[in-house]
Amino acid sequence: MKVKDVMSAPVVAVPPGVTVQDVARHMDYSGVGCVVVTDGQAAVGIVTDRDLVLRVLAPGMGGEISIAEVMTPAPMTVRPGDDLDLAFEVFRRGPFRRLPVVEDGTVVGMVTLDDLLLHVHQVSGDLLKPVVSEISEPQHPGRG
Repeated sequence: MKVKDVMSAPVVAVPPGVTVQDVARHMDYSGVGCVVVTDGQAAVGIVTDRDLVLRVLAPGMGGEISIAEVMTPAPMTVRPGDDLDLAFEVFRRGPFRRLPVVEDGTVVGMVTLDDLLLHVHQVSGDLLKPVVSEISEPQHPGRG
């Protein structure tokens, strides 16, 4: 299975000059916990709601600072055609839960660790259905 099969799109993106307060409002309005910071169509950073708490609120910074000051720069990315195994490996190596999906230099989606875990859960359920069905049927009809 490929990244494109589990990614979400479109992605909420903001330019690097936007203020932290504007990003927080945009995240609230869009109902997302993460935005990709883009220069044109290219991902130059990523910011999560957790980043805003730890890098802005906790140290007492104001909402008028640029998102570029608190974003995680140069985020790891995957391509839509990449195997999910590659995305799992990227998540395993890094301390993050979201990966922008980039095609030809343009952000086209987002894949999260939760997306991959849900996929694993669904696949394992599909694989186990015959086994569960087999062990759920009585071995000795008439007894029990």
